[in-house]
Amino acid sequence: MSTKSQTTNERGKGGSRLNEPVFEVVDLEAQSPAEEAFGEIFDSRLIGQPEARQIALDVRARYRNPMRNKKHPLGVYYLVGKSRRGKSLLAQVLAYMFHGDEDALTRVTSEDYYDDSQMMDLIGAPPKYVGYRAPVEVSTMKPEKLAQVDGYSKVTDWNRIRVRINSTETIDVVVLEEFSKSGPDFFKFWMEVFDKGRKVLGNGEMADFSNTVFILTDNLGMDKVEAEEEGSRIGFNRGEQKRKLSHEEIVTIVKAEMRKRFKPEFRNRIDQVTVYRELTAEETMRIVDIQVAQFADRIVEQMKRGDDFELDVQKSAREFLLREAEEDVANLKRTIMKHIEVPMGRMLDRDNPEKVLGGDLVRVTWDGKSDRLTFAIARGAGNVDTDLEGLRRFLGDSDENQKGLAFQRRLAKVRSAVTRENQKDWSVTVTSATMDELQAEMYTIQHEMKEIYGVKISNMSVNFEAPYVGVCIVRGSKEQMDMVAQMYPEAKIKELTRALIVRDPKKS
Repeated sequence: MSTKSQTTNERGKGGSRLNEPVFEVVDLEAQSPAEEAFGEIFDSRLIGQPEARQIALDVRARYRNPMRNKKHPLGVYYLVGKSRRGKSLLAQVLAYMFHGDEDALTRVTSEDYYDDSQMMDLIGAPPKYVGYRAPVEVSTMKPEKLAQVDGYSKVTDWNRIRVRINSTETIDVVVLEEFSKSGPDFFKFWMEVFDKGRKVLGNGEMADFSNTVFILTDNLGMDKVEAEEEGSRIGFNRGEQKRKLSHEEIVTIVKAEMRKRFKPEFRNRIDQVTVYRELTAEETMRIVDIQVAQFADRIVEQMKRGDDFELDVQKSAREFLLREAEEDVANLKRTIMKHIEVPMGRMLDRDNPEKVLGGDLVRVTWDGKSDRLTFAIARGAGNVDTDLEGLRRFLGDSDENQKGLAFQRRLAKVRSAVTRENQKDWSVTVTSATMDELQAEMYTIQHEMKEIYGVKISNMSVNFEAPYVGVCIVRGSKEQMDMVAQMYPEAKIKELTRALIVRDPKKS
């Protein structure tokens, strides 16, 4: 992390010798454990965009820096790429990372303000106009009032605090979609915000954006990229047909279009322009896996205890979902809703005599040719603890074994007390002498954390070279993780820095 410089003696003005302090050179390339954990959580939600990952780390560093210039926004990032490539997902991930809710953000569709007459919806109506509202001081507003939607403007302090009202972090996330499709007045509005970090609205109210990160999305220059890939004679490799441009070539086109579309004073207000990369087939499938896992999490989060079941979405079904989404990750949620959520709704209908019951295993497959998935139920075959409160024998313990009985009582109480609010993110690190030992240990810990302790596993990484280390990123309550720590004292368990806390809006 650092290296010490030599101690030197120098003679002062009066002839006395002064000791030069010992300095340590800081390695700014090395990440702290908290930064590494932050990056690991990010990687579990956004795949294949290293530049977006760096933006998230930069935002975290700026937000925590007490010396940053608060006369400017926290950050302005311009994301460019083909349509429906998940550019807005970065804003959702940031909202989740800081507030624990991917919807804790403000979304503005820029093309809605192509006509300057629509700008009153953003700036707010002046006095004597329809829609006018007297200025308010949000720091004095009661929580029940602050939780209501402010119809004056989407970007008032009131509205930006409202979307993150259940978080104690004061960072605001604002996404401006398809920015270049807006009108001149919309452009001027944000020019001032990006420069000064604040803006006077139509009623004289000052909107403070100094603690706001802006994510601007656009497909600027993508028409030229597509034309070039189709063989148009506008740039690289003229005359070639159906060629995929490299990422570097696409960046060159975007830079040229940025210079053509925006003046230097605007470009200088942008902290970073990022061109989204095309995902590989493997990366796209990883996104499908994440989306399916998030859907399955609802079984634990929303089902009554005892009604929960196991959902097993086979690889063939996940490949079908990707094909139905036309390999576009932006379509995945809608595709999962159509092909899994809606059919599962019918299978869980209380009036259905063949409904899914607690403890069942539901397996989802695709036959490779039809336009729908196949659902099959194995009664009672799911890995769920439906009889946990009934004090079933634990790991071979008998009813006479009071240690086992007490453990089950405690475990039942801990699991039943888990709520969305008291869950946190943790890292569980295991070190072994050999790769075989590590694999066996990791498999056992993963299985028992999930099936016995009720801990949700979101990510896992393994170092396949000595030293052999495995890391699981999990989600659970402190009480659950205390029990895991007692069972596995050799594992290192640490709470990850993640903003799932509630901040008083009066301190914003």
